[in-house]
Amino acid sequence: MREPISILAVGVSCPGGSDPALLEAAWSSRQVAQITNPAITREVATIDLAAEPFNRWRMRPRLRRASPLSHHLIEAVAQILESRPDIDPSRVGLVGAFFIGCLVYSVRFYKGLTTDGRRFASPILFPETVVNTPLSHVVSELKIGGPVYSQTGDTSCWSTALRTAALWLANGDVEHVIVVGGEEFDPVFLDVMQSARWFASQPETGVAEGAGAILLGKKSPDALAQIHRIADGFSFRNRAQASVAAETLVGEFDPSLPFADTARNWTRPAVAKALSGRNLSNACGESNFEAFAATCAWNTIRAVRSADSRLVVPFWGLSQQMGAIEISR
Repeated sequence: MREPISILAVGVSCPGGSDPALLEAAWSSRQVAQITNPAITREVATIDLAAEPFNRWRMRPRLRRASPLSHHLIEAVAQILESRPDIDPSRVGLVGAFFIGCLVYSVRFYKGLTTDGRRFASPILFPETVVNTPLSHVVSELKIGGPVYSQTGDTSCWSTALRTAALWLANGDVEHVIVVGGEEFDPVFLDVMQSARWFASQPETGVAEGAGAILLGKKSPDALAQIHRIADGFSFRNRAQASVAAETLVGEFDPSLPFADTARNWTRPAVAKALSGRNLSNACGESNFEAFAATCAWNTIRAVRSADSRLVVPFWGLSQQMGAIEISR
């Protein structure tokens, strides 16, 4: 990046509510049994879409059958546009980052297909299984007219989404870009977590859902924070390679810069060597809940709210990639 880009506003949809300050709050949770093994349970923090402020989207004709993910995303993005009425939505781009994406309706669709047969696969549910659909709902409802792009991949695809937004700004494609990371929860994902042993070392870690969004623009004096560098694409295929990728990523940044302590679950031991000797910051706080791409977005927002100097916020992917950003207030 030749010039820093500015974070101009943030939006949050999380189990605590829609205020960014609630990212630091203790969320209520409930026990959900793993669907194929009732003996295994995990705390899950979900969002009640029938409660305020999330219920304002329920009766919109386009969103009546939309997946929960669409509701999480539109709430976070709407907060940004409502806080910045000086910005023309028709000239705003939108980039979405997802790890599990449209899960709830995908599970329902394939359950119907496998139990009732192909002839009875629901044409109503299928459109909501497509990962591009949630952003289509968002831009249609909020009249966003710039380019729109959905990125799926590792948890850390949030950093790749930020790089895409930075390129759009540098190329002059748009004046502003909203980057949003979101996830929804379905109990079937507990099977995936168990099979991958992502949380074996930290069984107390729960699962959450929601979204976080940031508004990016060219360097501005009224910015909440500046992004000075985006590093992504540090890939791995196993845990040994993950340690090497972490060391390579950390080595990209000035040794004097503190790193936000964001490693959780199996990534904590994998990155411990890479972070040895580095100054660790608690700017992103502590959380017992993981929401994947949404967590990466929330960690960025937490850092914007709490960091008092230049800081590296790493995004330790769970399955394939690692990335990081360097920000300052």
